[in-house]
Amino acid sequence: MSPARACLCLLFGLPAAGKSRLAEQLRGHAHSRGWRTLTVTYDLLIPERDWREAEWKQHRKTVLACLERFLQHTLPETHTLSEQTHTLSEQTHTLLETHTLCEQADAGVWMRFEQLLRDQSVFLSHTHSQPLVLLLDDNFYYQSMRQQIQQLARRTGVGFCQVFLQCPLGVCVQRNRLRVRPLPDAVLLQMSERLEPPDSRDKHSLTLDAENITHTQLQQLMDLCASALENPLRVRDEQQQEADRQICASSVLHQADQTCRRVVSQTIKTARERQASPAELQLLSAELNRLKCVFLQELRRAVLQSPHTHTPAHVQAQFEQRIHRCLNTGRTDPGPVMRTVLVSEARGALSRADEEHTLTNTSTS
Repeated sequence: MSPARACLCLLFGLPAAGKSRLAEQLRGHAHSRGWRTLTVTYDLLIPERDWREAEWKQHRKTVLACLERFLQHTLPETHTLSEQTHTLSEQTHTLLETHTLCEQADAGVWMRFEQLLRDQSVFLSHTHSQPLVLLLDDNFYYQSMRQQIQQLARRTGVGFCQVFLQCPLGVCVQRNRLRVRPLPDAVLLQMSERLEPPDSRDKHSLTLDAENITHTQLQQLMDLCASALENPLRVRDEQQQEADRQICASSVLHQADQTCRRVVSQTIKTARERQASPAELQLLSAELNRLKCVFLQELRRAVLQSPHTHTPAHVQAQFEQRIHRCLNTGRTDPGPVMRTVLVSEARGALSRADEEHTLTNTSTS
């Protein structure tokens, strides 16, 4: 795989954890390696007065759009050194054209992003043969927020990594109170409760102690960025994984459907041998087929999430167990008792299928 021309590096943690200071340190280390940098501080792009949930979410989407448009228009392989002197003005024109299509509030985000590009002179300081590291400075306290950036990296074919700056809440509160415009303590407390740390097994992640960042840890962080540049995320990888999941799921579901049909048929045959009436058999068949449909629908969702945990043998055992609850009632009366028991058992199995598959989905999420 060819090295990436850029990587998105998330710096996240509580407010006042030291993310901006770390970004400045990284800029120095990156420049010493010959890398270009662009620090994108969300607090400078999103107005403080627009922290209401609806406006805040919309502004974050606009920042994502800015980043995507930036990557699409500033990292083409065909750029030459002579063309670079015009890149900034062309990029500015592109951004201005785009934000005129947005609402006025979103246009403000585009304007501030364009000013950020001017202030840091990203295009004029180095040649485009040198990689670009975008340092994204924000709280990013939900994993879903960070996944949006990772998906952006996939769409644009750039590298991705994330750095969690871990800092005690009390320290952040004290630092925040010393700021010119401090946040309410309650805001930090709420973020602390909601913050979702990265998975320690994630190869794209690094967790640092904000109160004790050593030179060795800074080198580890730079190595993480270097690895992200060397191993960019690719759209085709994601598409291939999804295709593999679909193929695997289809195979499992096909075998499951055949198994369900066979077991339903055997159940009806057994009921007939017990001398159930035609009306009872018809009702039983309807209930068992309903159970089968629900079972397969729930199974499909579970299989798409985790296909390799649902082997054909496991699926067959699950469904047969439920059907056998209907079959092995031990009743000999072929009249209303047979109908009542079998239908009751089928409905009970249907209810259990719902509950068990809900638990299965939860455990595999």
